[in-house]
Amino acid sequence: MPSFKCKDIGMECPFEASALTQGGLVKKIEKHAAEAHNMKEIDAATKSKIMAAIK
Repeated sequence: MPSFKCKDIGMECPFEASALTQGGLVKKIEKHAAEAHNMKEIDAATKSKIMAAIK
């Protein structure tokens, strides 16, 4: 089951998420980024960090 933590990409944020699929997890991360970090769109560099941090 893929999982992600904001702190794994250097954010001081306690957010952690997991999902049955990587696509489902990415949707959760995008929602969190918009709501908690005011990131309406995730830039390519940050998206690359996120993808590398998914375990």
